[in-house]
Amino acid sequence: LEGGLKFDFSEISLPKDCLSQNNEYNEYNELNEEEENYESDNEDSTNALQSCFKTMVDTLSKQDPETIAQVQTLVKELRRITLLWDELWLGTLAQHQTEITKRQQQLECEIDKVNENPNLEKEEKISLIAEKHRIIIKPVIFVLEQLLDVTTAEPETPHEKQFQEKYIEEIREVIQKLKNPEAPEKPQESLQPLKLLQKKFQQKFHKRASYTLKMQDISPLLAAIKNTVIAMPGLATSVKTRVTISHVSNMVSILPTKTKPKKLVFYGSDGQTYTYLFKGLEDLHLDERIMQFLSIANTMMAQNSDPTGHNLYRAKHYSVIPLGPRSGLISWVDGTTPVFALYKRWQQREIAKPNPKSTVVSNTSVLRPSELFYNKLNPLLQEHGVKNIENRKEWPLSVLKQVLTELMEETPSDLLAKELWCNSVTAASWWQVVKRYSYSVAVMSIIGYIIGLGDRHLDNVLVDLTSGEVIHIDYNVC
Repeated sequence: LEGGLKFDFSEISLPKDCLSQNNEYNEYNELNEEEENYESDNEDSTNALQSCFKTMVDTLSKQDPETIAQVQTLVKELRRITLLWDELWLGTLAQHQTEITKRQQQLECEIDKVNENPNLEKEEKISLIAEKHRIIIKPVIFVLEQLLDVTTAEPETPHEKQFQEKYIEEIREVIQKLKNPEAPEKPQESLQPLKLLQKKFQQKFHKRASYTLKMQDISPLLAAIKNTVIAMPGLATSVKTRVTISHVSNMVSILPTKTKPKKLVFYGSDGQTYTYLFKGLEDLHLDERIMQFLSIANTMMAQNSDPTGHNLYRAKHYSVIPLGPRSGLISWVDGTTPVFALYKRWQQREIAKPNPKSTVVSNTSVLRPSELFYNKLNPLLQEHGVKNIENRKEWPLSVLKQVLTELMEETPSDLLAKELWCNSVTAASWWQVVKRYSYSVAVMSIIGYIIGLGDRHLDNVLVDLTSGEVIHIDYNVC
């Protein structure tokens, strides 16, 4: 080479197939082997972690068997009430509603094709339609039978026993009717029993407000625990001031949201009550990390304080205790109101106002925000010639801006300001509340921007009308 440098290439050898046509095939095999090795490594890693965890639990069980046994019982029973059997059925049917509708439409289309075929005899058409019905509806029946297997197991609680007595026979009849429909040529009629079953489950949950159940019905073991040695979840205490769970309240509130979270009350050994929101079907590890981040941010901003010693810039946070990859406890934030509740109150006040132009008493119900939105959106989409309203990608941006502008004009801009003013006793306290509100909004806006916080609908933003602080909840989207 130039410069007099010499290299010895004798030890460098190319693979035999490096330049052959089979090279791509070999590379593909190598990639497959790498993927298999990666999956194998992941599986080995998971098994190793599980083995380590089991060893830790066994060691702790030997040192403090009572505490470990009680914690295991608590976690097991909390997981039991994550999704009650009626909630499981309703949630699954709602989740598959779109798929069921698609299959009904597909079946109707196939039936039309069979009926329009002039080469088939009447008996052949009947047989073919019945077979198509069986094939297209089979996946739906499979899901229902899987659920049936879960909910026909030996009941362990009064609630599970009541569910079986009330619904199981009807569920079996529905599955049987789907398997052997009286009129397979009429899909709307053959699927009607399934729709009626879903409607029956919905009747219990149709109300927008929360409802209550008794703990002794959904988990007799939790209702019976007394004077445990379990430390109160999420409570920062020292050895001297350690608070344990004395017992659990018998009243459980079920919130009317998609995952049906449960509001639980634990009584502490110090005589105080501690309220938690138990959420299932969600991984709360991210929320836990965000709470740690907010705590660190507060430490960084602690140097800025007002004359009374309160931090000017503070992100209000709360305890999050994951109990696994799909459930966990969240400390209930007392003294706060969702911003949506303030908006809803305003709606109710507007409807209750007497109309001087009309002598007829109005019985108009309060419309949901989604109803208000679509009532304005759908006519505008039709005007712009949008045929598939379900496809949001086809919605023109100008239409969305127009709907947003109209909704903003109909909603008073000082709604929250009036609430803060009405909750203040003196002008001085009002001024402090407004300042804290401004600081709180500023802090959470910056932090939200940094972590990319999304899903900020009005139920996920709470406000403390006494202090003016804003509290954000549900950090799943960031």
